[in-house]
Amino acid sequence: MECMIKSSGASFIFMEKPLTYADMKSQTGLTVFYVPREDGGAILRAVADGSPTIEATFSRSRIDEAHILYTEVTELLDSRAALHESPAKIRAVVEKLFAVFRGEKVFFTSEDAAGGSSSAPKPIRKPSGEFVANPGKKIEIDVDGVMYQRLPVRTRLITLRDTDIVPILEEYVKPWLKSGDLLFVSEKALTITQGRVVDMSEVKPSALARFFARNIGNYYGSSKFRGFGHGTTLAMQLFIEEAGYARVLFSAAVSAITRPFGIRGMFYRICGKRAKSIDCPMSFLILDYAHAAKLAPNDPNGVAREIRGKLGCETFILDANYRGAFTLGKSTRSVSEAFIGKLFADNPLGQSDEMTPFCIVRRK
Repeated sequence: MECMIKSSGASFIFMEKPLTYADMKSQTGLTVFYVPREDGGAILRAVADGSPTIEATFSRSRIDEAHILYTEVTELLDSRAALHESPAKIRAVVEKLFAVFRGEKVFFTSEDAAGGSSSAPKPIRKPSGEFVANPGKKIEIDVDGVMYQRLPVRTRLITLRDTDIVPILEEYVKPWLKSGDLLFVSEKALTITQGRVVDMSEVKPSALARFFARNIGNYYGSSKFRGFGHGTTLAMQLFIEEAGYARVLFSAAVSAITRPFGIRGMFYRICGKRAKSIDCPMSFLILDYAHAAKLAPNDPNGVAREIRGKLGCETFILDANYRGAFTLGKSTRSVSEAFIGKLFADNPLGQSDEMTPFCIVRRK
């Protein structure tokens, strides 16, 4: 099996090699091994001295899941070690995560969540009248010479049992709103409340998905890797289904013609924002969604207008990640995409278990 990594218009091929992750062994007791097989598949093992090995085996057709699990389990060990959780609790969570990828029915409980309950409400941290930014992120940002505050709102875990996002906003956001505030809602949160989440096992990649996924440059296997994007067959299949086969083929043809002239991004521009917003995996560290893919939310413009009617502030359905930010829905056209891109260029809401799906933006 080969991992395709694209850079500066050229393709470089790296043969898969065994990987060992032992950075957190002293805190977690676990070492993770990624072992490629000759048939193109892989075996993942989490090993602890004196304990049974935790293992999951992947065929060649499921190699993307092997990559995803390796990424998730190593990030999980980093995260849990930073919280000083006990090796026994960490091992229990790792066992469940491996079981999910083995296709077993697993239910995550509040005890499995990092730092306590995933479903119990976490307080909105607001000491001294100021919201607290996620680690490594700033509250204030200068956009075209004007200072804005970006105030992340922390919530409980939003689950598929939540079928309406408005009550969640009324509980967690409404108490802090002021006149003139702008409200940004994570499209992931909206997607969950609409039930537009699928398990990876339900996705059946086509030959076209496999072909396109091999040519997406997400830098997996290199130090530049930040996320899988649409560079897995699973995500690409959902992308194709959302955009439609005809549009995807047309977009690929246009991209191939325009790329030599330095015109980039035509593939995504033609396929549209809805297809672009698809994620797989949905989350690296929120266990409930570790083996899930996220589709695009339905009627984001209508939902944004509904929220404005309930809360009285202009609302935007936001898709933000390490590559940038854009809106899927707006309650007004008066706020430009260029402004929003600058406002959320560093994604202050985070991409993992920050539990801050909403953000109030306030001009200083």
